[in-house]
Amino acid sequence: MRGALAWVVMAVAATSWGQQSKDPRIAYLYPAGARQGESLEITVGGQQLSQITEARISGTGASVSVAGYSCPLPGKRFQEFRETLAAHDKEMMQPGGKKPKPAKEEDIASILQEAGASEEEIRLFKLMQHQRNDPKRQDNKQLAESVALRVDIAPDALPGRRVIRLLGKNGISNPLVFSVGTSPEVREPPSTDLSPPPPAPLDFPAVINGQSLPGETDSYTFRATRGQKLVLVGRARALVPYLADAVPGWFQMVLAVHDAAGNKLAEAQSFRFAPDPVLVFDVGETGEYRLEVCDALHRGREDFVYRIAAGEIPFFSGIAPLGAPRGTRADVEVFGWNLPRRKVSVKVPDEPGTYGGLIEGASSILFEAGDGAEVAAAEPDDDPSQVEILPVPVTVNGRIDKPGDADVFAVRASKGQSLVVEVLARRLGSPVDSFLRITDEKGREILRGDDLEDAGSGLLTHHADTRLLFDPPADGVYRIWVGDAQNAGGPDFPYRLRVGPPRPDFELRVMPSGINGQPGANVPVTVHALRKDGFRGEIRLDCGTPGFALSGGVIPAGADSVTATLLFPAKPEKSLYDLAITGSAEVGGKAVTRPALGAEDMLQAFIYHHIVPTDELLAFIPPDAKPRPRLAAVPGSVEFLNGAPATIRATAPNYVVEGLKAALVNPPDGITVAGVKPAGGGVEIELAADPAKIKAAAGNLLIELIANRPHKDDPTKTNSWSLGNLPAIAFRVENSAAPRP
Repeated sequence: MRGALAWVVMAVAATSWGQQSKDPRIAYLYPAGARQGESLEITVGGQQLSQITEARISGTGASVSVAGYSCPLPGKRFQEFRETLAAHDKEMMQPGGKKPKPAKEEDIASILQEAGASEEEIRLFKLMQHQRNDPKRQDNKQLAESVALRVDIAPDALPGRRVIRLLGKNGISNPLVFSVGTSPEVREPPSTDLSPPPPAPLDFPAVINGQSLPGETDSYTFRATRGQKLVLVGRARALVPYLADAVPGWFQMVLAVHDAAGNKLAEAQSFRFAPDPVLVFDVGETGEYRLEVCDALHRGREDFVYRIAAGEIPFFSGIAPLGAPRGTRADVEVFGWNLPRRKVSVKVPDEPGTYGGLIEGASSILFEAGDGAEVAAAEPDDDPSQVEILPVPVTVNGRIDKPGDADVFAVRASKGQSLVVEVLARRLGSPVDSFLRITDEKGREILRGDDLEDAGSGLLTHHADTRLLFDPPADGVYRIWVGDAQNAGGPDFPYRLRVGPPRPDFELRVMPSGINGQPGANVPVTVHALRKDGFRGEIRLDCGTPGFALSGGVIPAGADSVTATLLFPAKPEKSLYDLAITGSAEVGGKAVTRPALGAEDMLQAFIYHHIVPTDELLAFIPPDAKPRPRLAAVPGSVEFLNGAPATIRATAPNYVVEGLKAALVNPPDGITVAGVKPAGGGVEIELAADPAKIKAAAGNLLIELIANRPHKDDPTKTNSWSLGNLPAIAFRVENSAAPRP
């Protein structure tokens, strides 16, 4: 399976009718995994969940169904119950006007039952009262609702990563990770349990499931034997990658092991550059120990969900080399703890790319299948006087052998022939934080580089790989120096160095990964282009799923994204569709077509938007959804010449033509709707352009049609409703007075 990618951006997705505000959003699953052969109930927390009717889990061998829905007790009802209890307390006033005895916990249920409260209302009241009495807890609307799911996993279900989504009348939700494991599972009681029993002692191996609540430290006891090497692998950010309203933007889990006397023996709150911790504990004495789990900043809430795989379990920390030529077999050194072997043989896939799961038992370890010549760095690789001249293009598999080491390689280059010099390490899971230097034959530095912010770098928030575009100032031999910016190093610090001419290309991401719409609706979708090695050309998009069509499906030359519209089938044959969207362009004189991956916009720490690809791209038509009126626009593109206005004609139902309004959705700077008037069974929409404000030379316009009709009982009032979006209209701005590029 291809490695996951992500893009950090500072942009907000386009919003329009039926595609964001009412979509169901899930924030966490608890527990976020289970063992093969298990059946259990899990809680899915989020918002806009009241109309959920079904659920979906990816992969085979597992099924899921909806078991119930819960939301906070309405404030008015909560206050009624408080007043009921207060009245009871007043009746219980002690002689002499002394302070009343408050109702005992065990009496609250019977008092509220007499007042007409249901068992669910009583449970919710107790939970809300407990939460409001906790000074460390804050209200979080994005976690307020929950759905109970029944999950059944077959004994032969493939272990590994799945995703769960909810579906209902208001659409399909975003996905969240659910893991299928092979070890026994231990589950801390859910956060809604107000009086959980103390956890039982652990037997390893096991997977521990928990939720970290405000200011709390979860504690588990276990017995260990002298000489054991216990590995505890935490997973928190791997389950919920980004938190929108928390700094640093994820649950920063801390693991600590204490002895029976309370002495801290080991602690971890990360693993190398990854926020999730891995703790390795060498047991010195046979006896009782305690594992503690908390947040580094002592925060907490329901979406601070974790899983910890613990025991004398194998753990792969890395490999070397990080890749090999496609279609070959490679001998790979593996690093980690409790491993059966230190070397494995890997069958490299025939297609170039980045893959996970090529090494048995190490699904998260990434390996690159290269497309071209490769060599291994030869010792001595740190002496510039002894390095051999490498052929170009080439990929070098090297390693920062020790702290402070810097490898050096030589290439022959010609003036006027650009070279890309790029390190691939962190993006493949290596701890190397690379830097690059290029010097001439006299040792003079020509170029230097450090961190590259790569649009396709997965969930990394520390961009540590390096890429240089080198234009040789003269024909000659140049030396390339590779080192670690932190002066770190060791046998498990491998890297791949690519030297060669630019290889222009692109990848595509479609957001959101679950697109909701009604029959016949034009729904906005944002498509991002991840451009590589200087590719700046136009990309034409196409949807190959029968019944669907894209409008405005062109990413202009030089642009990184476009918001198009996806037309849903007027008479759908089913509710859920797998979408196939592709992009085609001319790259280096050749026609190239690339698939588009679905993606989710994840907000981190109030400000950073990350576009994180998912395993699927889906379109969903809610059950019993009413068809939208068929809307069209002629022409499908407009040109603004020297600031002159442009006009389009839109079809609309005859009964709403009078009083119809048009609104631009997320309009580009400088373009506005100047007027709308009836014309030939539809409407004409005049668009104005202000050349002084326009920034984009090309793109798409999204126009929503809004119907207005006088109120039948009060002519001074107006009823307004949305008819939906027109198909995306491509625009181009042309200023004949400006010099052409």
